[in-house]
Amino acid sequence: MAFIKEESEDIIEGGFRIKHEDTEEQIRIVIIKEESEDMTIEEVFRVNHEDTEEQTDLKEEREVLNEMQDEDQCQKHDFITGQKSFSCSQTAKNCSQKRAQKTGTRSRFTCQQCGKSLSRQEKLKVHMRIHTGEKPYNCQQCGKSFPDKANLKRHTRIHTGERPFVCQLCGNSFTEKGNLKKHMRVHTGEKPYTCQQCGSSFPLKGNLKKHMRVHTREKPYTCKICGNGFTEKGNYMRHLRIHTGEQPYTCTQCGKSFTHKNTFNTHLTIHTGKKPFTCQLCGNGFIQKKNLKNHMMIHRGERPFSCKQCGKSFDQQGNLKVHMRIHTGEKPFICQQCGKCFSQPGNLKVHMRVHTGERPYPCNLCGNSFIKAESLKRHMRIHTGERPYKCPQCGNSFTQQSSFNRHMRIHTSEEH
Repeated sequence: MAFIKEESEDIIEGGFRIKHEDTEEQIRIVIIKEESEDMTIEEVFRVNHEDTEEQTDLKEEREVLNEMQDEDQCQKHDFITGQKSFSCSQTAKNCSQKRAQKTGTRSRFTCQQCGKSLSRQEKLKVHMRIHTGEKPYNCQQCGKSFPDKANLKRHTRIHTGERPFVCQLCGNSFTEKGNLKKHMRVHTGEKPYTCQQCGSSFPLKGNLKKHMRVHTREKPYTCKICGNGFTEKGNYMRHLRIHTGEQPYTCTQCGKSFTHKNTFNTHLTIHTGKKPFTCQLCGNGFIQKKNLKNHMMIHRGERPFSCKQCGKSFDQQGNLKVHMRIHTGEKPFICQQCGKCFSQPGNLKVHMRVHTGERPYPCNLCGNSFIKAESLKRHMRIHTGERPYKCPQCGNSFTQQSSFNRHMRIHTSEEH
């Protein structure tokens, strides 16, 4: 029985071994069969389990890759500047959210000297030339230097005469776009710069700046010779010609020279004879509108500018200003040759003829010439016999006021 039992056990073990071998063979068959047929439940479960593990690993890897791609898409490294710039291929909302989460704000380039912030390193490089004084771009025609290429390009238009920016309304052209933009305010009437103190408006920022000196009484340009102050540089430069005697504006018809352009333009109308501004009361004509305005005060009897020291009044503020020098003794106009001083620029101009020998007013009857127009006028009375100064007490008349004044002392001495 024991033998039979052992044999049975061997058979059982053998049967198990056969079955086990069969099972392994079946599994191999099933795996081969997977490529073309359905698999057994056991094998499907095993393969599905392996796929799930692989998919889990792939998903984790894909998430990492997606994060890296997002960073690559929304954050690119600038190898030139060493800074990070941002550009997102997704929607603006998602991209801005990612930029806000990852970077905060767009990178800026800050000047360490003045604190100015710029969007690009190249702009910072150009800006730094303000502090260093570097001007690497040179004009080949005049040698003038500039910190950037754009300024040089604008400058060269002075030499070439190029004026590419043209006003479509009046045809005026300009070398710079900004100047055209400012010019357009002439047509539109736009005055974007307003004084906070008086409400006056101006088309240019520079005009507002100059206007503010009316309120602050600032006069940043001071004459070193006479101490007069000026609110504008142009007025200061014109004033200096009084001291230097410079007269850059010369009439081509008569050769007469002038210190100021407006005086020169006024003089030109003498040759044309044009007097466009006419008084409606007396018919007198005037070259300039302001002269007519001043003239009208004579008819109205207006003398709004009064001297606080002596009470004398004047129809023009300029006349009052000149008059005040009588009281102050101020004589700001100095002859550079002899040192003589004068209260008015016109007097200095006449005085200079003593040194130059100029006598621009000749008598057409006898040929005598004179330094001043008034001297010629007095001289002409010799030829005409005119004696405009008449004594009210004895009836004697005189050609010159000085002679009349001397005569009047005879009567005043007789009274005493």
